[in-house]
Amino acid sequence: MKNTSSTVSDITVEKYRPNILTIANQLTILRIVCIPVFIILLVYNRLGWALVTFCVAAVTDGLDGIIARHFQQKTSLGAILDPIADKLLMSTSIVVLSLPQMGFPNPIPIWLLLIVIFRDVFILLGGLAFMLTYGFRVFPPSVAGKANTVFQFLTVFGVLLYNWTGVQEGGLYFLFILTGLLTVVSGFQYLAMGRRLLDH
Repeated sequence: MKNTSSTVSDITVEKYRPNILTIANQLTILRIVCIPVFIILLVYNRLGWALVTFCVAAVTDGLDGIIARHFQQKTSLGAILDPIADKLLMSTSIVVLSLPQMGFPNPIPIWLLLIVIFRDVFILLGGLAFMLTYGFRVFPPSVAGKANTVFQFLTVFGVLLYNWTGVQEGGLYFLFILTGLLTVVSGFQYLAMGRRLLDH
């Protein structure tokens, strides 16, 4: 007889609806489409429109999750695309805004870029190794991970805003430090989560 028992931490892809073209997934795809538009606007120094594009992408990040949860639109595609879209948006934004050759008055420091990239690569490789060994799993975001996402958004938003206005804002450095600390903490929290799953 097939065992149908499951735990909260052992969420499999079979629990997600097979429908692909849900509103939630379309919003996620829109967020991915916004990324190259955002980069082009930054390269051509259209900082105001880049700020608007980033905000639109960030809004879709909140909306797709709300719609998926409240209207039963969770799908296997959405479970894969949503975190990928988030990582692409934030990592791309931080990379471009940290490049010295862009000449921004308020660049994101290289040390923060390296912390973010190292953490994302660490989680990506760890998650891939876990799935190859134990099968596909949906990893729920940790508390520190959610806080880190919020502070990364605030960091990119603040840098974009002050670069657009042309004001050099020293207070951004405190935001950089908080974002860096949360990035490190969330990385360790995901490591602990992975170890707990392995123990079970």
